[in-house]
Amino acid sequence: MVRSRSRGAGGAARGRPFWVTGTVIAIVLAAAAGCSSSSSSSATASGSPAAASSAPASAGAASGAASAAPGSDLGLTSTTIRVAVIADVNAPANPGLFQKSLNVVKAWAEIVNANGGLAGRQVVVDAIDAQENPNTSLNDVIQACQQDFALVGTEALALSSMSAIDGCKNAQGQAIGIPNLAGIAFGSLQQCDTATYAVQGNDPAYCASQKSASPTHTEQVGDYRWLISQNPGLHGMWIYNTDLPNARVTQIPSYTAGSQQGIKKDGAGFYGASGTDPQSAMIPVVQAAKRSGSTFVADGVTPPNMVLLRREAQLQGASSVKAWLCVAGCYASYFLTTGGSAVNGTYQTMTTIPFFTEYAKNPTLAAVVSKLGGINNLDSNSLASYVEALLFQDAVTKAVANGGQLTRESLFKVLRTEETSFNADGIIGATNVSGHQFSPCFVLTQVQNGQFQRVYPSAAGTFDCKASNLVTVQQGA
Repeated sequence: MVRSRSRGAGGAARGRPFWVTGTVIAIVLAAAAGCSSSSSSSATASGSPAAASSAPASAGAASGAASAAPGSDLGLTSTTIRVAVIADVNAPANPGLFQKSLNVVKAWAEIVNANGGLAGRQVVVDAIDAQENPNTSLNDVIQACQQDFALVGTEALALSSMSAIDGCKNAQGQAIGIPNLAGIAFGSLQQCDTATYAVQGNDPAYCASQKSASPTHTEQVGDYRWLISQNPGLHGMWIYNTDLPNARVTQIPSYTAGSQQGIKKDGAGFYGASGTDPQSAMIPVVQAAKRSGSTFVADGVTPPNMVLLRREAQLQGASSVKAWLCVAGCYASYFLTTGGSAVNGTYQTMTTIPFFTEYAKNPTLAAVVSKLGGINNLDSNSLASYVEALLFQDAVTKAVANGGQLTRESLFKVLRTEETSFNADGIIGATNVSGHQFSPCFVLTQVQNGQFQRVYPSAAGTFDCKASNLVTVQQGA
Protein backbone atom coordinates (compact mmCIF):
# COMPACT_ATOMS: atom_id res chain seq x y z
CA MET A 1 0.00 0.00 0.00
CA VAL A 2 1.18 2.21 2.73
CA ARG A 3 0.29 -0.02 8.53
CA SER A 4 1.59 -2.75 10.07
CA ARG A 5 0.06 -5.92 9.46
CA SER A 6 -2.58 -5.60 6.88
CA ARG A 7 -3.95 -8.50 5.17
CA GLY A 8 -1.65 -9.11 2.36
CA ALA A 9 1.87 -9.14 1.14
CA GLY A 10 3.78 -6.75 -1.05
CA GLY A 11 5.02 -2.89 -0.82
CA ALA A 12 1.91 -3.61 1.01
CA ALA A 13 -0.26 -6.46 2.57
CA ARG A 14 -3.82 -7.52 3.44
CA GLY A 15 -5.54 -4.64 2.25
CA ARG A 16 -4.53 -2.36 4.99
CA PRO A 17 -2.53 0.60 4.24
CA PHE A 18 0.37 0.37 2.02
CA TRP A 19 2.67 0.22 4.94
CA VAL A 20 3.34 -2.13 7.76
CA THR A 21 4.24 -5.68 8.25
CA GLY A 22 1.40 -7.72 6.87
CA THR A 23 0.38 -4.85 4.75
CA VAL A 24 3.89 -4.31 3.69
CA ILE A 25 4.32 -7.94 2.81
CA ALA A 26 1.45 -7.80 0.40
CA ILE A 27 2.49 -4.50 -1.00
CA VAL A 28 5.98 -5.73 -1.64
CA LEU A 29 4.96 -8.83 -3.49
CA ALA A 30 2.31 -6.84 -5.29
CA ALA A 31 4.95 -4.43 -6.46
CA ALA A 32 7.15 -7.26 -7.60
CA ALA A 33 4.34 -8.63 -9.70
CA GLY A 34 3.68 -5.37 -11.47
CA CYS A 35 7.18 -3.95 -11.87
CA SER A 36 9.28 -3.67 -14.98
CA SER A 37 12.77 -5.07 -15.23
CA SER A 38 13.96 -2.21 -17.38
CA SER A 39 13.26 0.70 -15.09
CA SER A 40 16.41 1.01 -13.04
CA SER A 41 18.21 3.66 -15.02
CA SER A 42 17.78 6.55 -12.60
CA ALA A 43 19.28 4.82 -9.60
CA THR A 44 22.95 4.24 -9.28
CA ALA A 45 24.60 1.14 -8.01
CA SER A 46 24.57 0.89 -4.25
CA GLY A 47 27.07 3.06 -2.51
CA SER A 48 27.26 5.38 -5.51
CA PRO A 49 24.67 8.16 -5.28
CA ALA A 50 22.87 9.10 -8.44
CA ALA A 51 23.49 12.51 -9.85
CA ALA A 52 21.97 15.05 -7.52
CA SER A 53 18.49 16.16 -8.39
CA SER A 54 19.10 19.80 -9.18
CA ALA A 55 16.09 20.68 -11.28
CA PRO A 56 13.30 22.74 -9.84
CA ALA A 57 11.00 20.83 -7.63
CA SER A 58 8.36 20.31 -4.97
CA ALA A 59 4.91 19.76 -3.96
CA GLY A 60 2.82 21.82 -1.66
CA ALA A 61 3.30 25.45 -0.83
CA ALA A 62 6.67 27.01 -1.46
CA SER A 63 8.83 26.49 1.59
CA GLY A 64 11.95 28.38 0.64
CA ALA A 65 13.40 31.44 2.30
CA ALA A 66 15.24 34.46 0.91
CA SER A 67 18.38 33.28 2.68
CA ALA A 68 19.41 30.01 4.29
CA ALA A 69 18.02 29.41 7.76
CA PRO A 70 20.73 29.01 10.41
CA GLY A 71 21.94 25.45 10.66
CA SER A 72 24.90 23.16 10.33
CA ASP A 73 25.21 19.39 10.33
CA LEU A 74 26.22 16.53 8.10
CA GLY A 75 24.43 16.83 4.78
CA LEU A 76 23.70 20.50 5.38
CA THR A 77 25.54 23.49 3.87
CA SER A 78 24.57 27.11 3.46
CA THR A 79 23.20 26.33 -0.01
CA THR A 80 22.11 22.68 -0.01
CA ILE A 81 20.27 20.14 2.10
CA ARG A 82 21.20 16.60 1.10
CA VAL A 83 18.97 13.58 1.61
CA ALA A 84 19.25 9.92 0.65
CA VAL A 85 16.49 7.69 -0.66
CA ILE A 86 17.62 4.09 -0.26
CA ALA A 87 15.37 1.59 -2.01
CA ASP A 88 15.56 -1.83 -3.65
CA VAL A 89 15.71 -1.50 -7.43
CA ASN A 90 18.03 -4.09 -8.98
CA ALA A 91 16.74 -6.84 -6.71
CA PRO A 92 17.68 -10.32 -7.98
CA ALA A 93 14.13 -11.66 -7.90
CA ASN A 94 12.32 -8.37 -8.52
CA PRO A 95 14.16 -6.21 -11.09
CA GLY A 96 13.00 -2.61 -10.98
CA LEU A 97 11.11 -3.19 -7.72
CA PHE A 98 11.11 0.31 -6.20
CA GLN A 99 12.45 2.36 -9.09
CA LYS A 100 9.32 4.52 -9.01
CA SER A 101 10.03 5.34 -5.35
CA LEU A 102 13.47 6.71 -6.22
CA ASN A 103 11.90 8.66 -9.07
CA VAL A 104 9.22 10.21 -6.90
CA VAL A 105 11.65 11.53 -4.27
CA LYS A 106 13.74 13.12 -7.01
CA ALA A 107 10.58 14.61 -8.52
CA TRP A 108 9.60 15.99 -5.11
CA ALA A 109 13.01 17.64 -4.79
CA GLU A 110 12.65 19.21 -8.22
CA ILE A 111 9.29 20.68 -7.24
CA VAL A 112 10.67 22.02 -3.96
CA ASN A 113 13.70 23.58 -5.63
CA ALA A 114 11.51 25.22 -8.28
CA ASN A 115 9.50 26.84 -5.48
CA GLY A 116 12.43 28.39 -3.66
CA GLY A 117 14.02 25.39 -1.97
CA LEU A 118 13.75 24.16 1.60
CA ALA A 119 15.05 26.19 4.53
CA GLY A 120 16.61 28.53 1.94
CA ARG A 121 18.57 25.66 0.39
CA GLN A 122 18.37 23.52 -2.72
CA VAL A 123 17.48 19.89 -2.04
CA VAL A 124 20.04 17.39 -3.31
CA VAL A 125 18.92 13.75 -3.58
CA ASP A 126 21.22 10.74 -3.40
CA ALA A 127 19.16 7.96 -5.02
CA ILE A 128 20.72 4.69 -3.92
CA ASP A 129 19.85 1.13 -4.91
CA ALA A 130 19.89 -1.27 -1.92
CA GLN A 131 19.49 -4.27 -4.23
CA GLU A 132 17.37 -6.14 -1.65
CA ASN A 133 20.68 -7.22 -0.07
CA PRO A 134 21.37 -6.98 3.70
CA ASN A 135 25.05 -6.06 3.36
CA THR A 136 24.43 -3.58 0.58
CA SER A 137 21.57 -1.99 2.51
CA LEU A 138 23.70 -1.60 5.63
CA ASN A 139 26.60 -0.11 3.68
CA ASP A 140 24.20 2.32 2.00
CA VAL A 141 23.00 3.53 5.40
CA ILE A 142 26.57 3.91 6.66
CA GLN A 143 27.40 6.02 3.63
CA ALA A 144 24.26 8.12 3.99
CA CYS A 145 25.05 8.70 7.67
CA GLN A 146 28.28 10.38 6.63
CA GLN A 147 26.95 12.58 3.83
CA ASP A 148 23.18 13.07 4.14
CA PHE A 149 21.03 15.08 6.52
CA ALA A 150 18.28 12.45 6.62
CA LEU A 151 16.90 9.32 4.95
CA VAL A 152 13.71 10.08 3.04
CA GLY A 153 11.36 7.52 1.48
CA THR A 154 13.44 4.48 2.49
CA GLU A 155 12.20 1.18 1.02
CA ALA A 156 14.94 -1.33 1.82
CA LEU A 157 13.31 -4.66 2.60
CA ALA A 158 16.52 -6.52 3.43
CA LEU A 159 17.80 -4.00 5.97
CA SER A 160 18.37 -6.34 8.90
CA SER A 161 20.17 -4.08 11.37
CA MET A 162 19.20 -0.62 12.57
CA SER A 163 22.53 0.00 14.31
CA ALA A 164 23.87 2.24 11.53
CA ILE A 165 20.71 4.35 11.70
CA ASP A 166 20.40 4.56 15.48
CA GLY A 167 24.13 4.99 16.11
CA CYS A 168 24.79 7.48 13.32
CA LYS A 169 26.90 10.39 14.57
CA ASN A 170 26.13 14.01 13.80
CA ALA A 171 28.68 16.69 12.92
CA GLN A 172 29.61 17.01 16.59
CA GLY A 173 30.38 13.31 16.86
CA GLN A 174 27.29 12.55 18.95
CA ALA A 175 25.54 9.24 18.18
CA ILE A 176 22.02 10.71 18.00
CA GLY A 177 21.00 8.72 14.90
CA ILE A 178 19.91 9.83 11.46
CA PRO A 179 16.22 10.60 10.91
CA ASN A 180 14.73 7.76 8.84
CA LEU A 181 11.47 8.75 7.16
CA ALA A 182 10.61 5.36 5.71
CA GLY A 183 8.18 4.79 2.88
CA ILE A 184 8.13 1.12 3.86
CA ALA A 185 9.30 0.04 7.32
CA PHE A 186 9.58 -3.69 6.72
CA GLY A 187 9.70 -6.10 9.64
CA SER A 188 9.61 -5.43 13.36
CA LEU A 189 13.22 -4.15 13.51
CA GLN A 190 12.37 -1.28 11.19
CA GLN A 191 8.82 -0.75 12.40
CA CYS A 192 9.79 -0.53 16.05
CA ASP A 193 12.95 1.54 15.57
CA THR A 194 12.81 4.83 17.47
CA ALA A 195 14.68 6.79 14.77
CA THR A 196 12.25 5.63 12.09
CA TYR A 197 9.12 7.63 11.28
CA ALA A 198 6.85 5.75 8.92
CA VAL A 199 3.55 7.50 8.34
CA GLN A 200 1.68 4.24 8.76
CA GLY A 201 2.94 3.98 12.30
CA ASN A 202 4.97 1.48 14.25
CA ASP A 203 2.10 0.00 16.32
CA PRO A 204 3.32 0.75 19.86
CA ALA A 205 1.16 -2.06 21.23
CA TYR A 206 2.98 -4.64 19.13
CA CYS A 207 6.42 -3.13 19.64
CA ALA A 208 5.95 -3.24 23.41
CA SER A 209 4.68 -6.82 23.42
CA GLN A 210 6.49 -8.48 20.49
CA LYS A 211 8.71 -10.58 22.76
CA SER A 212 5.79 -11.94 24.74
CA ALA A 213 4.17 -15.30 24.07
CA SER A 214 1.09 -13.59 22.65
CA PRO A 215 1.89 -10.15 21.19
CA THR A 216 -0.83 -7.53 20.81
CA HIS A 217 -1.54 -6.17 17.32
CA THR A 218 -3.44 -3.02 16.37
CA GLU A 219 -5.74 -3.70 13.42
CA GLN A 220 -7.95 -1.65 11.13
CA VAL A 221 -11.50 -3.02 11.03
CA GLY A 222 -13.43 -0.12 9.51
CA ASP A 223 -13.50 -1.79 6.13
CA TYR A 224 -14.82 -5.05 7.59
CA ARG A 225 -17.56 -3.17 9.43
CA TRP A 226 -18.64 -1.29 6.31
CA LEU A 227 -18.76 -4.46 4.23
CA ILE A 228 -20.86 -6.13 6.93
CA SER A 229 -23.22 -3.14 7.00
CA GLN A 230 -23.77 -3.54 3.27
CA ASN A 231 -23.99 -7.34 3.38
CA PRO A 232 -25.36 -8.54 6.76
CA GLY A 233 -24.35 -12.05 7.71
CA LEU A 234 -21.10 -12.21 5.76
CA HIS A 235 -19.21 -15.49 6.14
CA GLY A 236 -16.22 -16.86 4.33
CA MET A 237 -12.45 -17.14 4.33
CA TRP A 238 -9.14 -15.30 4.31
CA ILE A 239 -6.00 -16.33 2.40
CA TYR A 240 -2.56 -15.50 3.80
CA ASN A 241 0.84 -15.48 2.13
CA THR A 242 3.12 -18.49 2.71
CA ASP A 243 6.20 -17.11 0.92
CA LEU A 244 7.49 -14.86 3.69
CA PRO A 245 8.24 -16.26 7.16
CA ASN A 246 6.39 -13.56 9.09
CA ALA A 247 3.41 -13.24 6.75
CA ARG A 248 1.20 -15.65 8.65
CA VAL A 249 2.16 -14.13 11.99
CA THR A 250 1.31 -10.64 10.82
CA GLN A 251 -1.71 -11.35 8.64
CA ILE A 252 -3.63 -13.74 10.86
CA PRO A 253 -4.22 -11.09 13.58
CA SER A 254 -5.87 -8.89 10.96
CA TYR A 255 -8.01 -11.77 9.77
CA THR A 256 -8.85 -12.63 13.35
CA ALA A 257 -10.00 -9.06 13.91
CA GLY A 258 -12.28 -9.40 10.88
CA SER A 259 -13.82 -12.60 12.19
CA GLN A 260 -14.33 -10.96 15.58
CA GLN A 261 -16.30 -8.19 13.89
CA GLY A 262 -18.85 -10.78 12.78
CA ILE A 263 -17.61 -12.36 9.56
CA LYS A 264 -18.04 -16.05 10.34
CA LYS A 265 -15.23 -18.34 9.21
CA ASP A 266 -16.14 -21.04 6.70
CA GLY A 267 -14.19 -24.28 6.91
CA ALA A 268 -10.68 -23.65 8.26
CA GLY A 269 -11.30 -19.93 7.88
CA PHE A 270 -7.68 -19.07 7.13
CA TYR A 271 -5.92 -20.68 4.17
CA GLY A 272 -2.32 -20.34 2.98
CA ALA A 273 -1.15 -19.80 -0.61
CA SER A 274 2.04 -18.80 -2.43
CA GLY A 275 2.47 -15.91 -4.78
CA THR A 276 3.96 -18.39 -7.25
CA ASP A 277 0.99 -20.77 -7.18
CA PRO A 278 -0.67 -21.54 -10.55
CA GLN A 279 -4.40 -21.14 -11.01
CA SER A 280 -4.90 -24.86 -10.38
CA ALA A 281 -3.78 -24.31 -6.78
CA MET A 282 -6.87 -22.15 -6.29
CA ILE A 283 -9.23 -25.05 -7.01
CA PRO A 284 -9.44 -26.36 -3.39
CA VAL A 285 -10.09 -22.86 -2.03
CA VAL A 286 -12.82 -22.15 -4.56
CA GLN A 287 -14.40 -25.55 -3.94
CA ALA A 288 -14.40 -24.87 -0.19
CA ALA A 289 -16.11 -21.54 -0.84
CA LYS A 290 -18.71 -23.23 -3.06
CA ARG A 291 -19.46 -25.91 -0.45
CA SER A 292 -20.06 -23.29 2.22
CA GLY A 293 -21.82 -20.82 -0.04
CA SER A 294 -19.26 -18.26 1.16
CA THR A 295 -20.22 -14.62 0.79
CA PHE A 296 -16.81 -13.15 1.72
CA VAL A 297 -13.27 -13.89 0.51
CA ALA A 298 -10.16 -11.83 1.32
CA ASP A 299 -6.88 -12.55 -0.46
CA GLY A 300 -3.71 -11.20 1.17
CA VAL A 301 -1.20 -13.12 -0.94
CA THR A 302 -0.55 -10.90 -3.98
CA PRO A 303 -2.74 -9.13 -6.55
CA PRO A 304 -1.81 -11.72 -9.22
CA ASN A 305 -2.95 -14.42 -6.82
CA MET A 306 -6.30 -12.65 -6.47
CA VAL A 307 -6.57 -12.55 -10.26
CA LEU A 308 -6.07 -16.32 -10.41
CA LEU A 309 -8.52 -16.86 -7.57
CA ARG A 310 -11.19 -14.76 -9.28
CA ARG A 311 -10.61 -16.51 -12.60
CA GLU A 312 -10.98 -19.93 -10.99
CA ALA A 313 -14.13 -18.83 -9.18
CA GLN A 314 -15.55 -17.61 -12.48
CA LEU A 315 -14.61 -20.90 -14.13
CA GLN A 316 -16.29 -22.96 -11.40
CA GLY A 317 -19.33 -20.72 -11.18
CA ALA A 318 -18.72 -19.75 -7.55
CA SER A 319 -21.25 -16.93 -7.54
CA SER A 320 -22.22 -16.73 -3.86
CA VAL A 321 -19.41 -14.30 -2.87
CA LYS A 322 -20.70 -10.78 -2.32
CA ALA A 323 -17.46 -9.19 -1.09
CA TRP A 324 -14.03 -9.97 -2.57
CA LEU A 325 -11.41 -8.04 -0.60
CA CYS A 326 -7.88 -7.64 -1.92
CA VAL A 327 -4.64 -6.09 -0.68
CA ALA A 328 -3.96 -2.41 -1.28
CA GLY A 329 -1.53 -3.42 -4.01
CA CYS A 330 -4.53 -4.41 -6.12
CA TYR A 331 -5.09 -0.72 -6.72
CA ALA A 332 -2.82 -0.88 -9.78
CA SER A 333 -3.43 -0.67 -13.50
CA TYR A 334 -1.97 -4.11 -14.17
CA PHE A 335 -4.59 -5.63 -11.85
CA LEU A 336 -7.28 -4.38 -14.21
CA THR A 337 -5.51 -5.35 -17.41
CA THR A 338 -4.55 -8.86 -16.26
CA GLY A 339 -7.76 -9.55 -14.35
CA GLY A 340 -10.25 -8.29 -16.91
CA SER A 341 -13.88 -9.10 -16.19
CA ALA A 342 -12.91 -11.74 -13.63
CA VAL A 343 -11.87 -9.12 -11.05
CA ASN A 344 -14.99 -7.01 -11.39
CA GLY A 345 -16.42 -6.21 -7.96
CA THR A 346 -13.13 -6.61 -6.07
CA TYR A 347 -12.66 -4.16 -3.16
CA GLN A 348 -9.38 -2.54 -2.13
CA THR A 349 -8.76 -0.99 1.30
CA MET A 350 -6.66 2.16 1.06
CA THR A 351 -5.14 4.70 3.43
CA THR A 352 -4.57 7.30 0.71
CA ILE A 353 -7.04 9.01 -1.55
CA PRO A 354 -7.68 6.91 -4.67
CA PHE A 355 -4.88 8.50 -6.68
CA PHE A 356 -5.84 7.27 -10.14
CA THR A 357 -9.15 9.09 -10.07
CA GLU A 358 -8.54 11.95 -7.61
CA TYR A 359 -4.98 13.14 -8.14
CA ALA A 360 -6.05 16.10 -10.28
CA LYS A 361 -8.20 17.42 -7.42
CA ASN A 362 -5.25 17.48 -4.99
CA PRO A 363 -2.67 20.14 -5.97
CA THR A 364 0.17 18.46 -4.08
CA LEU A 365 -0.48 15.13 -5.74
CA ALA A 366 -1.13 16.69 -9.14
CA ALA A 367 2.26 18.44 -8.96
CA VAL A 368 4.24 15.24 -8.60
CA VAL A 369 2.15 13.37 -11.18
CA SER A 370 2.93 16.13 -13.66
CA LYS A 371 6.63 16.01 -12.80
CA LEU A 372 6.67 12.23 -13.19
CA GLY A 373 5.03 12.43 -16.60
CA GLY A 374 1.65 10.86 -15.79
CA ILE A 375 -0.35 8.97 -13.22
CA ASN A 376 0.86 5.56 -14.45
CA ASN A 377 4.32 6.46 -13.16
CA LEU A 378 2.96 6.47 -9.60
CA ASP A 379 1.97 3.45 -7.51
CA SER A 380 1.19 2.70 -3.87
CA ASN A 381 4.85 2.18 -2.95
CA SER A 382 6.13 5.34 -4.58
CA LEU A 383 3.23 7.30 -3.11
CA ALA A 384 4.36 6.09 0.33
CA SER A 385 7.82 7.55 -0.36
CA TYR A 386 6.26 10.80 -1.59
CA VAL A 387 4.23 11.12 1.59
CA GLU A 388 7.45 10.70 3.60
CA ALA A 389 9.16 13.39 1.50
CA LEU A 390 6.26 15.72 2.32
CA LEU A 391 6.65 14.81 6.00
CA PHE A 392 10.35 15.72 5.81
CA GLN A 393 9.50 19.02 4.11
CA ASP A 394 6.92 19.82 6.80
CA ALA A 395 9.24 18.87 9.67
CA VAL A 396 12.15 20.93 8.33
CA THR A 397 9.86 23.92 7.85
CA LYS A 398 8.66 23.59 11.46
CA ALA A 399 12.19 23.18 12.78
CA VAL A 400 13.19 26.43 11.05
CA ALA A 401 10.08 28.20 12.34
CA ASN A 402 11.03 27.19 15.88
CA GLY A 403 14.18 29.32 15.66
CA GLY A 404 17.59 28.15 16.63
CA GLN A 405 19.73 25.93 14.45
CA LEU A 406 18.53 23.48 11.82
CA THR A 407 20.27 20.22 12.77
CA ARG A 408 19.47 16.55 12.80
CA GLU A 409 18.60 16.95 16.47
CA SER A 410 16.17 19.83 15.83
CA LEU A 411 14.58 17.75 13.05
CA PHE A 412 14.26 14.81 15.43
CA LYS A 413 12.60 17.10 17.99
CA VAL A 414 9.89 18.09 15.52
CA LEU A 415 9.35 14.49 14.45
CA ARG A 416 9.04 13.40 18.08
CA THR A 417 6.66 16.12 19.22
CA GLU A 418 5.03 18.23 16.49
CA GLU A 419 3.86 15.83 13.78
CA THR A 420 0.76 14.70 15.64
CA SER A 421 -1.79 15.36 12.89
CA PHE A 422 0.05 15.04 9.58
CA ASN A 423 -2.10 14.54 6.47
CA ALA A 424 0.30 15.18 3.54
CA ASP A 425 -1.93 17.96 2.21
CA GLY A 426 -4.95 15.66 2.19
CA ILE A 427 -3.32 12.65 0.52
CA ILE A 428 -3.79 10.67 3.74
CA GLY A 429 -6.01 11.07 6.78
CA ALA A 430 -4.64 12.92 9.80
CA THR A 431 -1.97 10.75 11.42
CA ASN A 432 -0.05 11.01 14.70
CA VAL A 433 3.39 10.31 13.29
CA SER A 434 5.14 11.60 16.40
CA GLY A 435 3.35 8.99 18.48
CA HIS A 436 4.13 6.24 15.95
CA GLN A 437 0.38 5.67 15.76
CA PHE A 438 -1.68 4.07 13.03
CA SER A 439 -4.28 6.31 11.51
CA PRO A 440 -7.85 5.02 11.79
CA CYS A 441 -8.58 6.57 8.39
CA PHE A 442 -9.39 4.45 5.35
CA VAL A 443 -11.10 4.51 1.96
CA LEU A 444 -12.68 1.62 0.07
CA THR A 445 -12.48 1.40 -3.70
CA GLN A 446 -13.98 -1.24 -5.97
CA VAL A 447 -13.45 -2.45 -9.52
CA GLN A 448 -16.60 -1.56 -11.41
CA ASN A 449 -16.85 -2.22 -15.15
CA GLY A 450 -13.10 -2.40 -15.50
CA GLN A 451 -12.35 0.82 -13.59
CA PHE A 452 -11.51 1.71 -9.99
CA GLN A 453 -14.34 3.56 -8.25
CA ARG A 454 -14.44 5.09 -4.78
CA VAL A 455 -17.31 3.48 -2.88
CA TYR A 456 -16.81 4.60 0.73
CA PRO A 457 -16.83 7.33 1.87
CA SER A 458 -18.44 8.57 -1.32
CA ALA A 459 -17.15 12.15 -1.40
CA ALA A 460 -13.80 12.68 -3.15
CA GLY A 461 -10.91 13.50 -0.85
CA THR A 462 -12.61 12.16 2.28
CA PHE A 463 -11.80 9.33 4.69
CA ASP A 464 -13.59 7.37 7.39
CA CYS A 465 -11.48 8.26 10.43
CA LYS A 466 -13.55 6.96 13.34
CA ALA A 467 -11.34 6.03 16.29
CA SER A 468 -13.32 2.80 16.62
CA ASN A 469 -11.85 1.64 13.32
CA LEU A 470 -8.79 0.46 15.26
CA VAL A 471 -8.95 -2.52 17.61
CA THR A 472 -6.32 -4.62 19.35
CA VAL A 473 -6.00 -8.36 18.86
CA GLN A 474 -3.85 -10.94 20.64
CA GLN A 475 -1.69 -12.89 18.23
CA GLY A 476 -2.81 -16.16 19.73
CA ALA A 477 -6.48 -15.24 19.75
